[in-house]
Amino acid sequence: MYGLNRRASCAQVEALEAEGIEYCFGIPGEENLDFLDSLRTAKKLKLVLVRHEQAAGFMASIVGRLTGKPAACLSTLGPGATNFSTAAAYAHLGGFPMVILTGQKPIRHSKQGHFQIVDIVEHFRPITKFTKQIAEASTVPYLVRDCVRISMEEKPGPVHLELPEDIAAQPVSDGTHLFPPHPIRRPVPDDKSIANAIELLKAAKRPLLCIAAGANRKRVQNMVRPAT
Repeated sequence: MYGLNRRASCAQVEALEAEGIEYCFGIPGEENLDFLDSLRTAKKLKLVLVRHEQAAGFMASIVGRLTGKPAACLSTLGPGATNFSTAAAYAHLGGFPMVILTGQKPIRHSKQGHFQIVDIVEHFRPITKFTKQIAEASTVPYLVRDCVRISMEEKPGPVHLELPEDIAAQPVSDGTHLFPPHPIRRPVPDDKSIANAIELLKAAKRPLLCIAAGANRKRVQNMVRPAT
């Protein structure tokens, strides 16, 4: 797809597309330009420009809420990345899958010192299921696969990957392996527990099901909706 110009950012776009992610909501900036350049050749992943990172975060979380599948949101470093915090907390509490992508200054050689640098990986740790900085180009495919898997597993929620400028520009071979996605298996109670619950419902004179906030998730809705 990219030939001799294939970079880590290209591998990230390819891996996101392989996961079936269709939308990336975000704002261009210096630290994510390599990713955006690779995104121009994407066949399925679409960039949706926004005016503020918080809007991008909520748009991604709502896609996860309505479809049960994650969308991505993209920012630069520091203050731009922290603008995702409210949306990440919302998705984390509600159980909505989403993938947060942030840029960062070069981590091996940087001429700008620590200008606008915030430890975004640690910042997102309390409000995401997974957060990590990509420090080597060859790890991009499996980290994307791991992120999306974790995001969709019970209980679904937000995940975060930080791609520094210098790592994004690192070359990767055309033979870099993409990890194919696999169906997410949800935990289920054993047959005896289900049978006991059925008997309790049958014996109840005024049964009331309290589904709680999890009912706003797509798969839960499908399970509790009466069969037609």
